[in-house]
Amino acid sequence: MNLQLASSVLIFIIGVVNILPIIAFFDMSKTESLYGLKVSGESLEVLMRHRGVLLALLGTGLIYSVFKPEFRLPMIVAALVSKFVFIFLTYMTSNVTSEVLKVAMIDVVSIFVLAVVLAIELWPKK
Repeated sequence: MNLQLASSVLIFIIGVVNILPIIAFFDMSKTESLYGLKVSGESLEVLMRHRGVLLALLGTGLIYSVFKPEFRLPMIVAALVSKFVFIFLTYMTSNVTSEVLKVAMIDVVSIFVLAVVLAIELWPKK
């Protein structure tokens, strides 16, 4: 498998992982299993549903960049910023659920994968 194909496959996988929280938009009861928290109140429900849509947009953008390489760098940067901010907020907060910590660990793995993809993308082409 050549490096460009590997890069595309990895971006696609990270894109799919980012789309998954859209489940919260359609079924708020899933947030308890995803994040280990019960959404109480309409304001928090709106925020969690909006979060699901934003992550799905990011994931869709990543997948789109598989087919339109000129969008890869901006989408990778956007995904890295999003993941670093989530990890920062998670670890600066003293009382998060174990499920949120698992999501943060998924983001740590995603950052590593995106760093590999970024290296492939920025490596001089022959």
